[in-house]
Amino acid sequence: MADPASPCGIRIFVNPGATYGTGRERWSRVEGELRRRLGGFEVEEISAPEQLRGRLAELVRQGEHRFVAAGGDGTVNLLLNAIMTLPETELREQELPEGDGIVLGAVGLGSSNDFHKPFDEGATIEGMPVKVDFDGARDRDVIRIEYEEPEGPTATRYSLINASVGVTAEANARFNEPSWFVRTARAVSVDAAISAAVLTTLATWTDVTCALSIDGGEPAMTSVTNLGVFKNAHFGGALCYDTPVAPDDGVLGVGLCEGMSAFETLAALSALREGRFTGRAKTRTWQVHSVSVRGDRVFALETDGEVLRAKSARFSVAPRRVRCCG
Repeated sequence: MADPASPCGIRIFVNPGATYGTGRERWSRVEGELRRRLGGFEVEEISAPEQLRGRLAELVRQGEHRFVAAGGDGTVNLLLNAIMTLPETELREQELPEGDGIVLGAVGLGSSNDFHKPFDEGATIEGMPVKVDFDGARDRDVIRIEYEEPEGPTATRYSLINASVGVTAEANARFNEPSWFVRTARAVSVDAAISAAVLTTLATWTDVTCALSIDGGEPAMTSVTNLGVFKNAHFGGALCYDTPVAPDDGVLGVGLCEGMSAFETLAALSALREGRFTGRAKTRTWQVHSVSVRGDRVFALETDGEVLRAKSARFSVAPRRVRCCG
């Protein structure tokens, strides 16, 4: 049972389900060194994700404001959304000095750990990346995703890394719930498992016909093979866009693949592995404040590796909305 309040002011939420259930074992390999570096902290395992928001609100009322997500990108996203949806009364009641509000850190126990990219060799423990420099924390932009659920109202989620519609979103769904083929590839490497998820997706893929609007402009119809919206150009293992975007520059990077065959899609993914995307045939890129899509069918919507289903989505930037460790 975790103590009601952390005397050292740092609380780490560990996801034991990270990397297909190896999160607890991976955490045991970094905990000792983290305690040496940080001087102590309290630990809680995430057993009921739907209860995290209430737990966070309780801790903030008790004066805590330094939180670390120990898991994959989905764990970072879970903690981010708990922070972003805290009641305004909880945030006002902190009464902390300016610049000393809630800070989010991370320990990468996941498969891809895109939040930590580009990796800093000096910020790893046992080969796992860590971002726990609270003194070096800086404000970061957040992607706000307002989406229409298949059989429900409009909902809102937040993302720190990226979001997507199309092949990579569907592939993420297959990666998260792997088939025998993907599980076998995973034994080779994360990149092999990602490739296997993409190949199985492409075997049955048909583009999503979407009305696409940039910065509130007139919607234009397009055949979406893949739409990526990002605050970090790195995603999906070794893939990387070449559109300039910074964590706090107030804009979103957007990369669109449209009307591609399976072969053309694989070629685009191969180029992304080398960080080359802009200017390729059947692609478009933008730096924008918002982008909206409405599909001709329900589509997969990926946010920081987690996959939802939606009929439409609007992505916008919320400038400098959360502080993250360096």
